[in-house]
Amino acid sequence: MAAIRENVLIVGATGYTGSQIAAALAKSDRFNVQALIRAGSLTKPATEELRVLGVSIIQGDILTDSAEKLEKILSGIDVLISTVLIRVEQRPLLLAAKKAGVKRVVPSDFGPYIPRGVTAMQDAKLDIRDFIIEHSIPYTFIEVGIWINNLLPLPHSSNGYPLPESGKIFVGSGQLPVTWTDYSNIGHLVRLTLEDSGTLNKTVHLYDGETTLEEAWDVGAKISGEDFSDYARVNAEQVEEKIGLSSRHKAIYGYCKALLVRGDSSIAKAVTGGSLDCHKLYPEYEPPTLVESAMKFYEDPPTFTYEVSSRK
Repeated sequence: MAAIRENVLIVGATGYTGSQIAAALAKSDRFNVQALIRAGSLTKPATEELRVLGVSIIQGDILTDSAEKLEKILSGIDVLISTVLIRVEQRPLLLAAKKAGVKRVVPSDFGPYIPRGVTAMQDAKLDIRDFIIEHSIPYTFIEVGIWINNLLPLPHSSNGYPLPESGKIFVGSGQLPVTWTDYSNIGHLVRLTLEDSGTLNKTVHLYDGETTLEEAWDVGAKISGEDFSDYARVNAEQVEEKIGLSSRHKAIYGYCKALLVRGDSSIAKAVTGGSLDCHKLYPEYEPPTLVESAMKFYEDPPTFTYEVSSRK
């Protein structure tokens, strides 16, 4: 007898993170995958790519739909995954999920482990976690390591983005451990997490490896064949100065401070903070090495790093 599939609704499925998750879950025989898409995006190429994968498209908008409509959309859904930008209000959607009887919500998180009080963006994510717990909504919180495209130095021919210097600055001592995650693997890791009943009401840290900035840049130089010694080095004091320049600088350099100056996102600190280590949960998972991910990165390097102000 075939196992009953769980119904999964993804909000933000056309974004970078959401599309990776949708693709991985759509290939699994454990899930029926749906995507909530705004009316204006129904005919966009990214939405058509979801249809090709077998993802069912549901028209809706978490910003403008009524609570009653959201509850109706969520009726029969087992798992709700949100990958919208953290500045997008999720609370009405989460309350609708509770009323509809959704068995697990995965809020928009998908960032590194950082304790409260270090960055405003992380604090906003932690506020959502607190809201979910306070309202007794079943959940799984998902953390990731620094994305590989934010860890390796950009080639000289690539443009930094969202700041001109993004991907072209060496922050801190370079000696602090930090976990990293390859975008192409996040979907598979989320699938493993959702198939695991033991992750209900837990926080899981999904990552491929742990390294230091110095090691990552050494690997980048060897794989790319480029000399990155001309890229600027930014110390802790300069990071604080950068944080005060603009809201965008505050977001980017706030994460630099947490990960590369304070060293918040090591697997040891994540576990101490209550997160489950995906490598221990899923020993069968064979992550790529840093060299393998770097080779893929430099085969087709981006012209910009991760965009924090558009899709997620």
